[in-house]
This record gives sequence, structure tokens and C-alpha cells, in this order.
Amino acid sequence: MGCTSQKRVFIRGARKLKTMMRFIEIINRTDFNPRLERTSTPRFAMGEVWINEKYVVNVRPAHGYQKLLAEGHLPSDLDADHEFSIVSLNNGNTTTSHVVVGSVSFIGERLEGSKKRKLLKG
Repeated sequence: MGCTSQKRVFIRGARKLKTMMRFIEIINRTDFNPRLERTSTPRFAMGEVWINEKYVVNVRPAHGYQKLLAEGHLPSDLDADHEFSIVSLNNGNTTTSHVVVGSVSFIGERLEGSKKRKLLKG
């Protein structure tokens, strides 16, 4: 089950038209105090992230987030049957990862829907 909008934004660049896709991201807001690391309580929030599909390298499941959801550490806006995925992006020498709401197949279908290729880069 995915919790994303089907909205796409097209940005005209100097060379090509780039497609940005909107996803709901899980943001880790846990305060990591080195002296009290074992006693810190995990805190998470939801936010919006726009991803340029051109830079997506891989999408994989985020298994640990199902347990966090069951334990009540994630925002209460989420249902128990939501799935989570990690989307990895590579832009030159920088690699970033985003935990987004949605299954791997759902994210893959959204990315494939805007391309004619069947596989993601990577």
C-alpha cells in the first residue's frame, strides 16, 4: 500500500525536461546524545520529499520500519499495513537515501510509469 500522490512536476532545465516525483518520507528526529544513546527514545516525523527520477539508483525494502510502526514509534497517521522502502539516489559523488512510504513494487511502478525502460539504473 502506498501513501503518495500521483502529482509530478516538470522542470525545464538548460538541456532536458526533468521529472520530479513527490513521496512521503519518514524523517528520523531521534536525539542522539552520545552519553545517553541507549536511553534515547526514537522519534520520527513525516515529510514531503521530491525525487528526481533520473538519479534513482535502487529501491529496496526497509524492514525495520514495520517493527517501529508496530511499536508505535512512527506517526499515528500511518496504518498498520503500510510498507516502507529505501530509495537511494546518486548525484555525481553524493549518494543519499530516503525512507519513503510505499512498497518496493509500488515505488518501482511509479518510476517505470514515467519511463519506457523496465529497469532502474544500477
